[in-house]
Amino acid sequence: MTDAPPPSLPAAASPPSARRRDPRGTAARILAAARALFLEKGYGATSMDAVAAAAPVSKRTLYQHFESKADLFAAVIDAAWSHLTRAPPLPAETAGCPRAVLRAYVEGLKDHWDRPDVIPLLRLVIAEAPRFPELSQAYFAAGKEPIVKALHGYFSTLAREGRLAPGADPELAAAQFMGAIKEPLFWPRVLGVPVAFDAEATVERAIAATLAPEG
Repeated sequence: MTDAPPPSLPAAASPPSARRRDPRGTAARILAAARALFLEKGYGATSMDAVAAAAPVSKRTLYQHFESKADLFAAVIDAAWSHLTRAPPLPAETAGCPRAVLRAYVEGLKDHWDRPDVIPLLRLVIAEAPRFPELSQAYFAAGKEPIVKALHGYFSTLAREGRLAPGADPELAAAQFMGAIKEPLFWPRVLGVPVAFDAEATVERAIAATLAPEG
């Protein structure tokens, strides 16, 4: 079986606007079928023919919504992150208590990790990205990059107001804050081993290291 579009379709099969005009929910059915097949069989072993059969839709309809398997996988990743990226869990301004904001931010991340497809999709990306680099590119572009950019922006405003740790670079502080949370609390779950640290204490220590001392 081939994953090439049917010959009669144009090379650019479907602009994003075509997906919005979807009163029958076809795109959602395709995404659900693709997500299940990717997680069951892997990316390399999943064909567009199999997705079309599982949806079920014609192959022409499939390519009207998603012009390639890479495009389809990127949409699956985007959907997995959408509850965070569509409504970023950081305020546009910094009024109020940054510590409370960051605690709520981490709670949003933890809710994200609890979603049933998030860790399995990440494991899939890690396993197959050496052969299919488009997987890690999709994961970074749809999820990790916008979330870290939002944190960077929030920290930049805190730095201008003197509320970030003295001398801290906002971009590096965003990466280090994520590392201080994910290394002890998230990566053990990805690896299937017990989390060895108290979540509340871990979060409070990361926040204290990131923000300026309270006066």
